[in-house]
Amino acid sequence: MKKSELNFVVLLGMILLASCSGQIRLTETESIGKDAVKNSVCENDDIKVTYDMWGENGIMYFSLYNKTDKPIYIDWKRSVFIYNDWKNNYWVEKTTTESFLAPSVDGRNIRYTNKVSTITAERVTFIPPKTYVSVPMTYVIFKNITQVNTATAGNNKASVLITDDLRNDKSAALTKIPSTTGKGSINVYQKTYTSETTPARFRNFLTYSPNENFSTEKYIENEFIISKHTQMSTKNFFGKPTNVTINTNNFASKSKTNLKVYYSPYKNGSSFYKTLIQVK
Repeated sequence: MKKSELNFVVLLGMILLASCSGQIRLTETESIGKDAVKNSVCENDDIKVTYDMWGENGIMYFSLYNKTDKPIYIDWKRSVFIYNDWKNNYWVEKTTTESFLAPSVDGRNIRYTNKVSTITAERVTFIPPKTYVSVPMTYVIFKNITQVNTATAGNNKASVLITDDLRNDKSAALTKIPSTTGKGSINVYQKTYTSETTPARFRNFLTYSPNENFSTEKYIENEFIISKHTQMSTKNFFGKPTNVTINTNNFASKSKTNLKVYYSPYKNGSSFYKTLIQVK
C-alpha cells in the first residue's frame, strides 16, 4: 500500500475517532548512530532518505531521492529493516501470476484470448537522476509492545495488569503541556527513555551503487530509539477541527456532506501514535 493510501486511511480513522472519548499515546523517536536523521531526513552527496512513520503503531515507510546526475541502483535483498536486532527483509523472492484478456483480430472479428503473465518481484531498483522511489515493503514498528504493571491490593495479593495506559505506570510523570484546542494547558502522562532504557530500537540499512553490477557499493544505516511517550486525551491529540464540504455526484443527483476533519498538530515524520484500549 502506498503512503498516500495509508494517509487516507489514517485521516478517515481520525474523522471517525475524534468524536470518541479516550486516550492516545504519542511516541517520539530519536536518531542515533553515524548516519544522523534530522527533521525526518538523512542525506549525503548521492541520496536523500525521507522518513514518514506517522500512523497507528508506526510504519517503516521512507522514500529515496537520487540527488546526482547519474543513475543509482538500490539492492533490496541487501537492504533490511532491523528491529531489536532482528532482521526483516524488504525483498522476498517470489512471482505473481495474473490473467488478462488480450484482443486479437481475425478478419473483421475481434477475439479475446485469456493470457497469463508472470511478474517477478524487483530485487534491484533503478533510480534515474533527480527521481524519487519508495520502499517496496513496509513494517509496523511498535505492534507487539505492551506495558506490564504489577499492583498490590489491600490483602497483599499482587495482580498483573497488561496495558499501554501510562496512568497505570508508576514511573510515568504527570505533567502539563499547552492545549491544542484552546488556551491554557492540560495534564498528560509522559515517560522518557535513553539508549539503555528504550523499549525498542530499530535500524534501516540500505545498500546502493552507481553501478548496475554493484562493483562499488555504498551504504546508509539509520538507527532510531523510542525516546518518549506522551499520553493525552483524543481531543487534545486531534486538535481543533476544520470544517470541510464534500460534493458528490451520483448520476443525476448531487449531494453535499459536511464533515469535521482533524489534522493532528503532533504529526511528524519520525513520530507515531497508538489508540489505547480502555481497561476497566
